[in-house]
Amino acid sequence: MAWVVAAVVTVGLVAGGVLLARDRPEPSPAVLPALDLEAAGQAAAGTDGAGTAAEPAPAPGAPARQKDTNDRLLRPWPPVTYRLKGPLPSLPDRAQAWKLGDTTDPGRVAALAAALGLAGRPRQEPGGWTVRDGHRGLVVSRMAGVPWTYGTGILEGCGTRTGGGPYRPGPGIQCLDPDDAVTSLSRPAGLPSPAEAERVARDLAAGAGLDLDRAQVRVLDSWAGRTVQIDPAVDGTPTSGMAWTVAVGPKGSIQQASGWLAVPEPASTYPLIGVQAGFEQLKKFRPLVPMARVDVPAAQRRPCRPAGAGAIPCGTQPVAPRVATVTGVRLGLQVAPAIPKGNRPAEVAYLLPAYLFDLEGGWADFRAVIAVPARYLTR
Repeated sequence: MAWVVAAVVTVGLVAGGVLLARDRPEPSPAVLPALDLEAAGQAAAGTDGAGTAAEPAPAPGAPARQKDTNDRLLRPWPPVTYRLKGPLPSLPDRAQAWKLGDTTDPGRVAALAAALGLAGRPRQEPGGWTVRDGHRGLVVSRMAGVPWTYGTGILEGCGTRTGGGPYRPGPGIQCLDPDDAVTSLSRPAGLPSPAEAERVARDLAAGAGLDLDRAQVRVLDSWAGRTVQIDPAVDGTPTSGMAWTVAVGPKGSIQQASGWLAVPEPASTYPLIGVQAGFEQLKKFRPLVPMARVDVPAAQRRPCRPAGAGAIPCGTQPVAPRVATVTGVRLGLQVAPAIPKGNRPAEVAYLLPAYLFDLEGGWADFRAVIAVPARYLTR
């Protein structure tokens, strides 16, 4: 009989322990470091659901923002007015964030170089890794997310010329001589079909170790080829800001490519501000600025041709404001890099829960709004 009593007591203690564990409050999510929300395409931090945006203060030692000057210099797109096509759906009220570091396995760099068809070996440098194969090159940067860029001439460059002589190579991205004549404006022959370009891009991504499960793949037509954009998913959740882009030219050749090699690591789980508050935040967004999306690597702007025969105009024309219709919203993840300290690049970035608003009539197919309340962002 004693053993029966003991068993009952034991079961009661176990059951009580389970109940106690369930009653314990979940640990509070970690407050995030100062993040460069403008680089993430965000005008301000998320709200706490009251409709009032709170923008984090700059990190200690960070330079003051020249907002008025930046607005004048970096606003080529006119304002967009957002409207709803129908009621907003209900989405989960909590979601997990992820962390991106600045290191990667050197074997992934070698695998990427091999997938690009580069014969050279990765060379490790203080700023990352480089692989050179003739005029082709791969640069993998040791910074948040471990971004990489591939192309022709990126390990060479364009410097200055003296006395009317030729341009001399220098560090940076290869430039065009602005005095070169424009010989033809016809499209190159042998361009791949969209399906062929997508196959080339998928083969590259798979060879470099990118998980393509639930990835969103889009093929865009360009003058010299097809550009394939792959937005990977993290734990089944779509992302914004981590795209791999592959420019595929004649005969399936990869002309340019870029992406990210950091492996996301789980971070805290955060409550969300709510879809309606996210839409109110969307309406406060500033217009898109050139190269503001972190998933598009910076590229050297080609110089304008001098005035005269064969000149290419470089001026811009005013564009009328647009009205974008929100056709849907999904829960996703938006890349937000930490504000760099001093002259060092950011060492960490976060994939923060975000609302991905699908659009019709805007400058982009969708826009992401970070859904983490402002109280979890460093102010």
